[in-house]
Amino acid sequence: MKNTLAYFTKKILLFTSPILLVVAAYFIMDPFHVIYKYDKYGSNYLKTYNRNRISTEVFLNHNPEFKFKSFVFGSSRSSAFQTGEWAKFIGDPNPYHFDAFNDNISGISGKMKYIKKQGNKIENAIIVIDGDTFSEQFEESESIVHLKDYRWSGQSFLAYHLTFFKAFFKKQYFISYFDLKIFKTFRPYMDEFFKFKYFYTDPYNDFLFPENIADLKADSLNYYKKPEFLNRFQNPPMESVNIKDHHLADLKVISEILKADNTKYKVIISPLFDQRDFNPVDLEVLQIYFGKENVYNYSGKNKYTNDISNYYEASHFKPVVGTAILSEIYK
Repeated sequence: MKNTLAYFTKKILLFTSPILLVVAAYFIMDPFHVIYKYDKYGSNYLKTYNRNRISTEVFLNHNPEFKFKSFVFGSSRSSAFQTGEWAKFIGDPNPYHFDAFNDNISGISGKMKYIKKQGNKIENAIIVIDGDTFSEQFEESESIVHLKDYRWSGQSFLAYHLTFFKAFFKKQYFISYFDLKIFKTFRPYMDEFFKFKYFYTDPYNDFLFPENIADLKADSLNYYKKPEFLNRFQNPPMESVNIKDHHLADLKVISEILKADNTKYKVIISPLFDQRDFNPVDLEVLQIYFGKENVYNYSGKNKYTNDISNYYEASHFKPVVGTAILSEIYK
């Protein structure tokens, strides 16, 4: 009986050993950089880094030293508002970029509450509004790139980490991961998960687009002959009403925090490539919560959106645009 049990135990271990090794590798190698603490992130070869995690972690790493009091909030489109440039207008040498990919209003609200929980006062703020600000599409997708940090989102520690763990086994991610780790060669089939995508600055958490910058330097003329630049609508429709009743609670939280801290803030509606006008109903709501004098609408057709060279692609406008807008709204 003992011999039979030992035989089956060996067989089971032999059969499951590859799975156990992959599971062990996940916890040892931390492929999504969410298990262990990291001092820096810098450049990466991963499309699957979670910007909410990075923004929260870098904030916690450097807040004891800088006690950040000026913050940029919004999606990746807020990258155009670089902290080094903004510092010149607000007299604070150490602003922090607390953004996330496709961040929405609940993400901005959650980050603000977390900042206050750490004991910081928000003296200056920029809130960048775009088509994702009043959308929940990425929350509902369980995308690991967009998952909110459990430390301020209200999600449980277990549910948060389980989402990343399951993602390691989806769509053969772990095969791509080990292939790249072992052979140090990027292959086309890996493109869904891996690519030299962004560069994160430290300690202020700005991020750049090194691939796009390199392509522009190599051939700026042909860069803007891509279909995405040439085929935009000549007469784009107006944005539909995006602010719903359930968004009002987050708008209230944000406005109350800004009021309590006597924050000097600017709400900037992004100059998006699609040139769609921000809906006037939504604009009025923002003006009610933040004051007409603090809301700046750069949507639609204007001197920034008319020039395609102001964009890296159809989603992100360049820091040169962000700096120009800062000069206008702080003059």
